[in-house]
Amino acid sequence: MILRQSTSQVVRFGPFVDDTDGATLETALTIAQADMLLAKDGGAFAQKNTTGNATADGSTGYYSTTLDTTDTGTVGEVIMSVKVAGALVVRMRWYVVEEAVYDALYASGATGLLP
Repeated sequence: MILRQSTSQVVRFGPFVDDTDGATLETALTIAQADMLLAKDGGAFAQKNTTGNATADGSTGYYSTTLDTTDTGTVGEVIMSVKVAGALVVRMRWYVVEEAVYDALYASGATGLLP
């Protein structure tokens, strides 16, 4: 997934599965801000900036959270690692691109990167 630099965005991550059988979906986890660690553009992992817990997406094992302008402020790869009791670790990877690049590709009336 591509994220727009310095823009708040809701992201979905998962699926979370049971750490005992590796198959049962975990749909009622409490995933706190401190459980969601981000590494931006090769940097060290640190707690994401946005406060609040992640929200379960029904019975899918997926959860969502908001990344704020600090979380998306660095162009490059962003990796999120989430470990909570009862579930296997989930890692997600996104790429942050400059606003002009994102808008050229995804904004209303986008023209792409070629002239």
